[in-house]
Parts: sequence; C-alpha cells; structure tokens
Amino acid sequence: MTLTARNVAREQPVAWNTHKARLVLTDMHVILPYMRIQHLTGMAALAVALIAATVVGIDAVAPDALIPDALAKGAAGSGKGSDIGGPPHEEVHSDRSRFGIAPDQLSDDAKAARLAVIQKEYESLKRNQDIIPVRTRRNRVIFLGEMRYAPASKFLKGVFEGDRDERTRVAAMLAVGKSGDFGTIEGTVKKAISGARKEPVFASNLPRMFEHVTNEEARKWLPTRFKQKDAEVLASIVEAVGFTENPDALPKLKRLITDHKSVEVRFEALRAYGRCGGRKAVGKLLVYLSDEDWRLRMAAAEGLGYAGEPTSIEELKRLIIRGEEPIVVETALEAVARLGTRDAVEPLIEGLRVARLRARQKARKALVRIAKNEFRMAKDYHVDPMAWTSWWTKVKRGVDPDDPTFSESETASYFQFPIESDRVLFILDVSGSMKWPDQPRDSGIRPSDWTGRRIHVAHRELFKALRALAKQNQGRIPKLKKGETSDFPLVPSEDGDEPPTLFNLATFAGVVTPWQKDVVPASTENVEAGIAWILKQLPRGGTATYDALAFGILANNVDTVFFLSDGVPSLGRFEKHETILSEVRKRNRFKRVSISTVALIVGLSPIESVRKYEDPEDMADLMSRIAHENQGKFSNESKP
Repeated sequence: MTLTARNVAREQPVAWNTHKARLVLTDMHVILPYMRIQHLTGMAALAVALIAATVVGIDAVAPDALIPDALAKGAAGSGKGSDIGGPPHEEVHSDRSRFGIAPDQLSDDAKAARLAVIQKEYESLKRNQDIIPVRTRRNRVIFLGEMRYAPASKFLKGVFEGDRDERTRVAAMLAVGKSGDFGTIEGTVKKAISGARKEPVFASNLPRMFEHVTNEEARKWLPTRFKQKDAEVLASIVEAVGFTENPDALPKLKRLITDHKSVEVRFEALRAYGRCGGRKAVGKLLVYLSDEDWRLRMAAAEGLGYAGEPTSIEELKRLIIRGEEPIVVETALEAVARLGTRDAVEPLIEGLRVARLRARQKARKALVRIAKNEFRMAKDYHVDPMAWTSWWTKVKRGVDPDDPTFSESETASYFQFPIESDRVLFILDVSGSMKWPDQPRDSGIRPSDWTGRRIHVAHRELFKALRALAKQNQGRIPKLKKGETSDFPLVPSEDGDEPPTLFNLATFAGVVTPWQKDVVPASTENVEAGIAWILKQLPRGGTATYDALAFGILANNVDTVFFLSDGVPSLGRFEKHETILSEVRKRNRFKRVSISTVALIVGLSPIESVRKYEDPEDMADLMSRIAHENQGKFSNESKP
C-alpha cells in the first residue's frame, strides 16, 4: 500500500483499552513516513503501528503519548477564530511539542536507532522535491534536533550543506545548534557566514540557532566572528551573541557600540550588551538613553530590561514622556515591566498617560501582573490612568482598596484578536484562490459544512471588526467643518480623552492596492466607505505575500497589521518562506510593527492539478512564524 506523512499527521490519536491498560500511538511521522492510513481506524491503525514498531525495533508505542497531529495544523497548532470556535493561540508551540513525546528523553539506544532509521529514509527521499517528501525530510531533521543527540551532528551538517530545500537546510542548521557538538556548530556557522553573499538567509538565522545552543565552547567562540565587513551579517552575529549571555563578549561589544558606522550593528550590540553583561552593563547603557538617535535610545532601553537591575527604572522614566518617539516609549515601558516590582508602578501609570494605545495595553497588563504578584490583588482598571492612580494612592497608604475592579470593557476584535491599537492596517488576500470553494452543489461539499467562499468568510470577519471600531470610536472624533483638516492626537489628552482609532485597508494578489494613502478615523462613514471599496476587490491573480508584508511595515502611522491569506507565496519580490521571514525581520527591526496573521484555507481547490499547492500545513507554519517573529498572534482558520 502507498503511505504518506500528510495522512499520518492528520490521523487522530487512537487509544486501545484492554484490562485497564492504555496504548496510544506515538511518533508515527518518524516510524511510518509513507503510511496512507486515512482508511485505517481503531484497531487497524493500532495494529499497523505495532507491526511497524516490531519491524524497526524501537519504541514506537508509549503510554500517554499522542500522535503528533500538530504537523497537520502548522507549528502554532490550531488557534480558531470567531466563526469556527475558540480563541487563537497567542504563542507558537516549540518544535518539541509537535512530537507527542520529548525526543530528548529517549534513551541513548533509542536515539541511535532513530538516527539510523532517519538517515536511511532521508537517503531515499533527498532527490524528491514534491511537497510530502520535502516536509517529511524537514520534520525528521527537526526531530533529530529535539533529541539533543551529539552523534546526529555530522548527518545534520550534511543536510544543511547538501539539501535542495531552503527550509530543510535552515531546520538542519537549527538542529545542529541543539545537538551540542562544538566542531559541527563551528563548521556550520562558518559556512553560513562565508556563503552570506549568495545565500543571506542562513546568516540571518544565526540568532535563532543560538537561542538553543547550550555548548559553552560554542557560546564563547561566537564573538570571534565579529570581523565581518558586511554590516547586516555582523548584525546577525551580534544578535546571536546576545543569546549566549557570554560576559566575555562585553569588550568587543563595547567597541562595536562606540566605533561601528552601521546603526544596525550598534543597535544589536546595545541589546546584546544588556543580555551578556547583566548589571555590569547598566552604566554603559544608561549613557545611550540620551543618544540623539532614537534607535539607539530604544536599544539601550531594551538592553536595560535584559540587564535586570531594578534601580535603572528611575532612569528609564526619562523616556516615558510626551514627544518621545512612540516606539521608544513603548520599549521603555516593556523594559520597566520586565524589571517590574512595585517600583515599576508609577512609570507604568505614567505610560498610560503619554503612550499610544498598543504600549498602554502592555503597561496595563504589567500593572495587572504587579497588583497580583506584589499585593495579592486582582485588579484591572484597563488603560485608565486616573483609576490606577487612585488605586496606587490607597495602596501606598496601606489601605486595601475595596472598590470593585472594572468590568471588562467591550473591545473590537478581528477573528477574536482584541484590537489593542489605535493605528491599524488590515491586509486582505484577494488572489484567485480566495473565490474557492464553489457552492456545495458544484464542489461536493456537504451543505452543512459550506460557510461560503473564502472571500466571504474574510469579508464577514473584517466588516464585523470595522463596524465594532466605528462603534467604539463614537464621541472620539472631532466634528470638522467642510474643508477643515485635523492632526489627530497620538496619545490621550491631558484630561484623559482617548484619541480616535485610525485605520486603513489594503488588498493584495500580484500587487498591493491600498484603500487610502494614510490612516483615517474609524467613523461610521469611513468604515462603510472602506467596506464598499473592499467589496469591489474581486479575487484574481497570485499571492505576493512578501510585498504585502513589506507594505504593512512601511505604511505611515501604523503600528499594528492584521494580515489574512489563504495561499503559499507564489509571486512578489521573494517567494521562499525563509527568505520572506528573514527580510521581514530586517525591515521590522526598528519600526516593530505588530503583525497578527490569519491562515484561511476553507475547502479545496476545484482544480485537481492545483491542489498540491494548497498546503494547509505549510501555510500555517509560515503564518504562525510571521506572527511569532513580529510581536503578533496567529489564528489557523483553515478547514480544508
């Protein structure tokens, strides 16, 4: 019989209870890479797994383990939105959670057996570039990395150097870092750096690699790679050094901060200085809180948050003022929150007065946490500085405030993402596939399962969010006479009046088309005009994912993007997943636009030859990483 990883991944966990003993399938994506088991259920599926375990001689069945069906849902699991059920996941699962077992907890004998099986399987698949074999290779590489097994290093390095799939090579590079073998880590890093001119994506992934490197020799060695002429490559190395938390790197980082011409390198060096130096780094970082370049002030604030010295809260307050760059204020508030004990309360409350809404929401959450941890009080006064000030005044007097907490205020949402920003851009995919699936009578879908074409689902959620914003904005938009214009405030007024939420819309297929040149108030009139414009954008063409993301990052007066798509990238400046992710990280280094993503593959393509490009797993993996790497959230609304 013919067997595939996709069908194994989609199979639900199968349990068999006999004499109160439970056996549950586990790790089937490693043991049975090609099994087409969608027609095998219950005892038949269990028998297949037990036979496979016997054949390969390793522990394919374990108590209380789960089949890794997360592979069929993407790296971030299956966060669901309003029409399909349940709130979205806020965090991307670790690779380890995708396997149902902890690979590093296997015995050495079991790890050796897994390695041998995977090596043999890889050799049989490495020339096949179809979706399923490529994903199978990549998942095996990820599994080997999670085993934390040094003897796998040589094989992983070979995959990094020789595989034809860029994503699999990046996965192998990260797995080498987790394996813990210094010689292999060294060789892989050198290869990534030396090849950066032709293949920059690997050097840009060095920070991701060193997030997981535990080998002390490798962590101490990495700063020796600072002699790089390419500023972008050096910035990646410096960021990676930050994750090593190596105090021996401080002298070299200090020289980069002081002498290097590239602001990207100096920015990353300041951040790394805080991570590596701890309290020893505070003095140097404090100097840069007053730098004339706002990007270095931002980096210094972030570095102080990493350094972990609560006394620096007093200095960070200098950045929490009206007139400072909004992203600098937000970063200072994040640093104060990270350091935060009760000393953080007053600057966080000040942030509620002077920061933009996205930053104020972060300050609010920090205050809620401090009230609970420091004072054992369940308080949430939302983003109201007066209410938090009143609470804090009573707490300082030793009075236990007996006033009730505020009831939860109604907040506009998009696929159940709370819209915690007042400068919002919605980007909607209108590629040709968004008109799928056809009506039930034409597509074969059961009428009860048909919720409309993808574009209909997208419209429904977008229009609901826009109208909620308009309702929320009532009373906040000044009435202007004909011909008058207004510069809308960025932050609350001195009297505490909330600024209006401003929004814009954009669609993309082969090109990006914005509705307005700039954000406009979310009034009822503007919202209805935006809805009418969206309805005229008919599905056509391909999917230029990178171009749409780049537009969102560069858009004027926007700090939050909601990005919905149904397709794997097929057009645009960049199409490869890892390259898109790398380039988006670079563009968003300073601006730090929050990008929340929605993957929407509802129903299958009516064109059989096109269905191989309709890959929910790949789509979910890409969209979840876009969100995770850009301060956003991810929701998987796919229901193929």
